[in-house]
Amino acid sequence: MNEKSKNLKDWNKFLDSDGVKRSIVKSAFYLLSYEMLKNSVVDKIKDFYIVGFENQEFIYSDEYNNKVASRKIEGKQNVFLSSLYWLEENGAITKDDISEIKDIRDFRNTVAHEIDKILVDSDYSIDEKKEIRIFELIKQIEVWWIKEVEIPTNPDFDGQEINGEEILSGKEIFYSYIKNITEELLKK
Repeated sequence: MNEKSKNLKDWNKFLDSDGVKRSIVKSAFYLLSYEMLKNSVVDKIKDFYIVGFENQEFIYSDEYNNKVASRKIEGKQNVFLSSLYWLEENGAITKDDISEIKDIRDFRNTVAHEIDKILVDSDYSIDEKKEIRIFELIKQIEVWWIKEVEIPTNPDFDGQEINGEEILSGKEIFYSYIKNITEELLKK
């Protein structure tokens, strides 16, 4: 495609007010979805290692600080990345999942910091495959926590066989609720 044709496509995309509205709604939903994934990755682990509360702040175990908070990944201290590797080491996700999540994060950064590309550039749009994958990863991580941590530590479930396919987390319910609202907005 030549530059003139590309410029025309970009202008047409920008001047389509319904398309811009759809892009804004889809962008907002993608950002929310990513933040929910990030919460499933970081906050669950952090909560797992709480050992107390003092001076209006939670106290985290030394194990959390050593295995997650102060761990360096790719030469940097990054709680999100070290949390991903903690989940992988504990069987919640795979190395391939980590690679996908990094790609999802990179696209999130484009949406958050370069939204004009999503709104104007005809070569950019919200990647719905990534959006679907975010939900699958949220479900995977949330179900892992329920099956591997919450059920085994809750005596109410002693002796019960729990089918992972039947587990529905609060985060899944919230995600589905917001997705339905988003889809309704996009139909208008």
